Amino acid sequence: MNYEKIIVELLGRIQVLEEQVAILMQEKNQVPEQNAKKISTDDIRQHILELKIAAKDEGKNFIILKSGDIHKELGLKSAMPQVCNAMRQSMNEGDIVLHTTPSGNSSTIEIQYIV
Repeated sequence: MNYEKIIVELLGRIQVLEEQVAILMQEKNQVPEQNAKKISTDDIRQHILELKIAAKDEGKNFIILKSGDIHKELGLKSAMPQVCNAMRQSMNEGDIVLHTTPSGNSSTIEIQYIV
């Protein structure tokens, strides 16, 4: 067997694949994200308020909200710190942080809001 020929052929294939990946990555970075929305912290706080009002209308005494769920509901991308800040800003007396992380900006932050 001619191992040198096989190795050269494989290296050529790898090079073609690397070029294709580079082109795809470049195209991906140039296309605006369809699902990502520009949203303000006020918009997120308003969403939280609406969730609290809906829970109250359903006769609940409290609602537990998770930052990752809010992020997903609003169709956000890379806005977890903004969501977590809005959640903390939406707290009133009696509300409880059930789960947090050292950074305070995680998709797992949970807060129980009294409604």
